[in-house]
Amino acid sequence: MSEQTQTSQNTIVIALVVIAVLLAAIVGVLVYQRSQAIPAPTITGTGATGQTGATTDSGASGMPGGAPAGMGGNASSAPTEFDAKTATKVPAGMTPEQMIKTYHEDVIAGKFEESYSMLPLDKQQSYGDAKAYGDQVKAYGITGYEAAEPVEDGDTVTIAATMQTPQMPIAYTWTFKKVGDQWYVVSRTMGGQ
Repeated sequence: MSEQTQTSQNTIVIALVVIAVLLAAIVGVLVYQRSQAIPAPTITGTGATGQTGATTDSGASGMPGGAPAGMGGNASSAPTEFDAKTATKVPAGMTPEQMIKTYHEDVIAGKFEESYSMLPLDKQQSYGDAKAYGDQVKAYGITGYEAAEPVEDGDTVTIAATMQTPQMPIAYTWTFKKVGDQWYVVSRTMGGQ
């Protein structure tokens, strides 16, 4: 009977090893699939740490339907030369700081057409259209943002902003220029300053 007990124990050990290997394989497949479902953002420069400003949260749903504009595809597009004739205008009655707030709140709320229209022209072109922008940005699951105080230099204002995602914060630096009484979006580059 001891031979039969030994055989039973060997069978149990083999079964447990097979189960452990299968569980490890399943976990590996799930991790791989998750990493393929949400493309990892690439950030150049340093993150915008120590910033103050408005912070927004998506609420209890956890799926705000928004993400930072300019991730992925437009990280490689070169900024265009500023031209007030073609540059994106800051909406009437808004300061650059108010536009940044509105942009981020629109992204978080899933208002992608509105947020897309606030991007500089080169970023809009890199996405192609508002739907493609929305499709890409939605996958990042933006839950909030922080915007630093504006830095003024004559007729130019820069604002560093960081969007929070479940994966990592993503920092951008927005640059605005005032021509006459109108503010324009000059650029939005990855990395906070």
